[in-house]
Amino acid sequence: MSLRHRVLELAQDYRRAHAPLTPERLAGGIGARLAYTRLPEGQFGTFLPEKKLILIEQTSPPKRQRFTLAHEVMHFLIQHDEDLLSELHETHTGQALERQLEALCNLGAAEMLLPGEAVEAALGQKGQTPRLIPELAERYQVSEEVAIIALAERGPIPSLVLMAGSRPLRVYFSAHHPQLEGRLARGMGFHRNDPLVVAAETGLPQHIQTRLPNHSGLYSLEAYPKGKRVYAVYKRLQP
Repeated sequence: MSLRHRVLELAQDYRRAHAPLTPERLAGGIGARLAYTRLPEGQFGTFLPEKKLILIEQTSPPKRQRFTLAHEVMHFLIQHDEDLLSELHETHTGQALERQLEALCNLGAAEMLLPGEAVEAALGQKGQTPRLIPELAERYQVSEEVAIIALAERGPIPSLVLMAGSRPLRVYFSAHHPQLEGRLARGMGFHRNDPLVVAAETGLPQHIQTRLPNHSGLYSLEAYPKGKRVYAVYKRLQP
């Protein structure tokens, strides 16, 4: 069984054992207390094991706070699963280890808050469309980051899924299928005639074949503008 499948099982077991996953139950399931405070810029949450205390950035939106909390819980669960942690250290080192650990914690957090079967049902009804990102976030009261991770993981075609916004347009968050390598970093910008910029400026959905920075092959892009954001799914067409 792959690391990703084992992390998904950890998250599923935790959700079943501690449902409904209120913030207090999320933290309490690992014997931790929960507090909201101001954290250093760019930090959304942290776990202080010696105090059994999870700190969450108090200015974050509530849905983001819940995702951060689930992420910190996943850190604890992975670090206390000796077999999983040992395999992780055997296959990754240095910065690659840190990146993989963060990705696995994000994956587990998304599964805790948005069950995979709900995502697969939505994909079966509407396909792997970026329109599902705000829809799933609203329906299940989760952050859009959670919906993005779930669509990237569960989609039938290896894809990169992202949310962008601001002016000039930049990446807010992205996730990719395990068969793809390299995400688009938070804060990355787009050139002036990029289809995501066109979608943001015209308010019109975009369907086009394109390439991605740091990715090989051609992708089918669907970009969906809503409000001040653009949601996008890049589906791989060829290796």
